[in-house]
Amino acid sequence: MFDALSYQAAPAGKMNLPPTAEEEEPDDEDLPAGYEKTSFTSRRKQRDPEMKLHEEIQILRRHVNDLSKKHSNLVTEKQIAEEKAERATERLTEMKSAMNSGMTDIERDTESLARDLKKIKEENQTLREQLKDAQAHIFSLQPYRKDLTSEEIGREYDALVESVQDWVQKFMEPWLEDPTEGVEAMMNAARKRGAETSKFKRILQQYPDLVHACQFPETDEDIVASIIMRYLYDNIFQVILYNDIPKYTEIVSFIENHMQMSVEPKRDLFSVRTWTAEAFNALLSSPPFRSVRERRRKDMTVELCSMLRIFCKKEKLPWFYENMENNCVTPAMQLYEKLQVSTHHFYLDINPYIMWSSGGELNGSPEFIDSIANLDCRNILQNRKAFNVNKIDPQPTKKELYHRLLNVCTVVPSLYMRQIGQRDAIKEPIVVRKQQMLVAWGTEEKRRSFMENGDRTLVSHLFASKSERIGEGWISRWA
Repeated sequence: MFDALSYQAAPAGKMNLPPTAEEEEPDDEDLPAGYEKTSFTSRRKQRDPEMKLHEEIQILRRHVNDLSKKHSNLVTEKQIAEEKAERATERLTEMKSAMNSGMTDIERDTESLARDLKKIKEENQTLREQLKDAQAHIFSLQPYRKDLTSEEIGREYDALVESVQDWVQKFMEPWLEDPTEGVEAMMNAARKRGAETSKFKRILQQYPDLVHACQFPETDEDIVASIIMRYLYDNIFQVILYNDIPKYTEIVSFIENHMQMSVEPKRDLFSVRTWTAEAFNALLSSPPFRSVRERRRKDMTVELCSMLRIFCKKEKLPWFYENMENNCVTPAMQLYEKLQVSTHHFYLDINPYIMWSSGGELNGSPEFIDSIANLDCRNILQNRKAFNVNKIDPQPTKKELYHRLLNVCTVVPSLYMRQIGQRDAIKEPIVVRKQQMLVAWGTEEKRRSFMENGDRTLVSHLFASKSERIGEGWISRWA
């Protein structure tokens, strides 16, 4: 450091310092009068030499002070810079520490997230497996059921009826093209094939309304079609799984009853019906039942053909059997099996409204007139035109209906649906298809004229082949 005292102690001597402003000698021409250079010179010479030394020391002190101030300022600035550097270093250290800490936290969080993600994936996989198991369990517990609509079943029933009627028209056509030749050929066949004729007559005797219908012209095809439909009704639609596996169906019935009566909580009708549909579906789908179905198909085809075999020539028997199976038996079985897996209850019903009396006479039922609104009636006196009481103007009274409306026969059974609701709610059955009937609506003169001008039916010739008197008695009874 610069020492001002040592500087002051230096030996006095001539120093080559520049003259100060006070020491400069002014030009004579710039000085006023009386102050010429000569006067200044004489004064300077008179000054004390110590004065000059003192002035020089003062000048040096000022320089020293200036340098000291500068040094002090530099020291202060250095300290400030060092403090700033320290603070910057501390800040940088803090930032590095924070950054390292942040990176550590991020790494730690990343590792934690990775562990959580792995755990979530494992849980998700576990939940997926549990969901699949639950779905499989629910599906296994869910009963098999089909909510068949009345429209769908109605269309399929119409298709069955149309198939039967078309087939009957086809195999009866050779006999009915020429009524005279047809009757002659049928009587010759009846004499040669007495067993077949007798069997047909026994079948017809079971249905008094069809015996009644054979007295009216143009009813041969309706009678034969009705015989087929009633056979399908009795042997397919009115039995449980063709009456061929009674042991299994009895078990199903046993379980049904005890589901409603014995178990706790008791099952409602909807649950029972749904379970029954599943049970029947299992039986119908089982491999052993295929042979049962096929055997019953063949047996029913053979039995049905034997009932009507008198209408088929011997050389056409294979064709007759094959078409009877394809057009009648098989479609009926398919429709029946479809109904068994339905939650709702579909069923057929038939009421001929004509019966045998104890004396062997045909009697009409008074219920026929009361049920006319629920019947699909076709008037044979008007070329099978639909008969609707509500469309007759003026509407006939009940007395007029008794006298002018004659029940000829029932051709096709009716189809009903009883809808099964939740719990034990059972709705009233609805008519899906009305019972098809032939009627004669008109005066007594119109009925007599229709019967006298028409050809006697082939069926009436067969049925009365040994007793024409009985046939005439029927005609006089119902004419």
